[in-house]
Amino acid sequence: MPQVRKLTDREVHDLGNKGKGQRKLVEEQYDALLGGFDLGDWGEVDLEPGENRLTVRNRVKAAARRRAFAVAFNRTGVTLLRFKIVAAGAPAKSAAPEVVAVSTPAPAPVAAPKRRGGRPKKAV
Repeated sequence: MPQVRKLTDREVHDLGNKGKGQRKLVEEQYDALLGGFDLGDWGEVDLEPGENRLTVRNRVKAAARRRAFAVAFNRTGVTLLRFKIVAAGAPAKSAAPEVVAVSTPAPAPVAAPKRRGGRPKKAV
């Protein structure tokens, strides 16, 4: 016959609390890095050898999203990411000044009539 025993409160707590995983630890590190930034602040990330530029960029964007901000990145060299903290609904290109061109609207093109039916008939 198998032996049965009741678990103590401490054992139950230890079963439910497995600690933080690697993903959660990385999230907390990036949250701490962006902790001092406010709307309109600029920042730079200097990549260390072996770090993937796209991965770091995505982690910075995710940390900003968790703080209800967005990040607009500027083009820089291979080992540097330069960014600006912008409002969450702002367009991604807001870091660079925009040039607005004024022109007259072009006339709407005339569409060719639609062809109905399947494939074209064979020429006899």
